[in-house]
Amino acid sequence: MESLIHNPGPPLAALLLLALSTALGLAQVAKIIKVYEAKHELKHGSAGFIRGIAGWSLVAFWVMAVWFVATVIGDWWATEDLAGAMDRAWLRLRILLEIAAAIADSD
Repeated sequence: MESLIHNPGPPLAALLLLALSTALGLAQVAKIIKVYEAKHELKHGSAGFIRGIAGWSLVAFWVMAVWFVATVIGDWWATEDLAGAMDRAWLRLRILLEIAAAIADSD
């Protein structure tokens, strides 16, 4: 609690990230679900279901972006060193970009 009083920036940034990512992502996810439900009969194991899940890479990219920013905020809060948190974030970003490339190739 002492850390929260002295450095309220990371928790406030985390709350802002949560609100912003929810506002941006929720509408997109709901739209994707409605479109796929309208186009396909999404029964598990059907060919329509297998083809239908391919468009979910957008959701995966959204989750990865939110996770990345959340890890930077968490690192910043835990170490109270924003510059160090950003330096460590470059390694996580490289890994996420490789995962995103693999997801994009499979979509």
